[in-house]
Amino acid sequence: MRIIVLGAGIVGVTTAYYLRERGHDVTVVERRAEVAAETSVGNAGHVCPSYATPWAAPGMPGKSLKWTLQSWLGIEAALRFTPRLDAHQWRWLQRFLAQCTPERYAINKARMGRLARYSHTQLKQIRERLDISYEQTTGGNLQLFRTQEGVDNAGLSTKVLAEAGVPFELLDADACVAFDPGLHAARNELKGGLLLPLDETGNCPLFARALADWLQAQGVQFRLSTTVDAIEVAGGQVTGVRTSAGTLQADAYVVACASASVPMLKPLGLDLPIYPVKGYAITVPVSDPAGAPRSGVMDEYYKVAITRMGDHIRAAGTAEIGSWDTRVTPRDCATALKSLKNLYPQGADLARVEYWAGLRPMTPDGAPLIGATRYANLWLNAGHGSNGWTTACGASRILADRIAGERTEIESDDLAPLRVI
Repeated sequence: MRIIVLGAGIVGVTTAYYLRERGHDVTVVERRAEVAAETSVGNAGHVCPSYATPWAAPGMPGKSLKWTLQSWLGIEAALRFTPRLDAHQWRWLQRFLAQCTPERYAINKARMGRLARYSHTQLKQIRERLDISYEQTTGGNLQLFRTQEGVDNAGLSTKVLAEAGVPFELLDADACVAFDPGLHAARNELKGGLLLPLDETGNCPLFARALADWLQAQGVQFRLSTTVDAIEVAGGQVTGVRTSAGTLQADAYVVACASASVPMLKPLGLDLPIYPVKGYAITVPVSDPAGAPRSGVMDEYYKVAITRMGDHIRAAGTAEIGSWDTRVTPRDCATALKSLKNLYPQGADLARVEYWAGLRPMTPDGAPLIGATRYANLWLNAGHGSNGWTTACGASRILADRIAGERTEIESDDLAPLRVI
């Protein structure tokens, strides 16, 4: 078939890969001048098959209220909330809160973990087949706990991991430093950690662009700097996509536009339960390799992910519900900067900070929307939230299987868009 993929982030590019592997004639349409130039470019860098977790969890409503009040008072917080006169925002929040029960959390975490582990397998296959390098590390990631409460709460996490057969190791503070010597200056800040040996890190846009280069060599067209004005439908199916470069037509269409999928599909009567959660990140050069992270760590106290990417370090943290713009100020990234400076004071060149903000396309239950819509030839691969780098390859393989009418390798009915729209 001729298939048009809308969006050239990590999800759109991997979708194009699996469709091309099945012999389809694929065209990717992207509004930016470069692949992986929006949400993907500021990705924290963690690939987490062990620990893909929904934000909607027991206790999250109380934590969210606490963080929101802190942010309104000018205190550093992991979450900000800006209420808007926006019915979509309030519907999303209502559905999010409904997922914060122990029962829903268990269901959502199980399916997210299933997808994440499958996606990791697919990512490794692509890496090995195409010999792609993207500043990856494969020695495991470390969750860091600064309080005894954090260590105690890890018990629940390890129980879930054990039930899923996922390897892990609880470490004391000295063992955390032994695993990542760059933490030696912060030894007294730490109470312990959780080592997840299967997890990896990598430069998401570097991977996406290398894959896009390979796809172009295989005949896939990338129409960059091309905006989508409207999706045209008739008779229960899509008849074309009206763009700044004219109307494009194909046999099937895939929307993989992250948060932008919402306004794109709303005129078609598809109300996607996706809301942009604005995320912030900083990137700094490594000043001293001995004092820099060896792979990836998650500062659980500040909810900041820190990743070594070649000769740079990225720190991503703070989420904001209620903003559709991507403007950023140094104050927005204060928490990420504080965490990085505290944990790796000798490894990061904090005099040369690059600031970034992007919109993470979050669903209330945390799981992406993968599969068919009510239009016969319109498909969806969106809503990956903060886990897009972790879940993109698996989700895209599932979508290609579904378009082909084949059985997916893992259970995926509970990921289908029609479960919620």
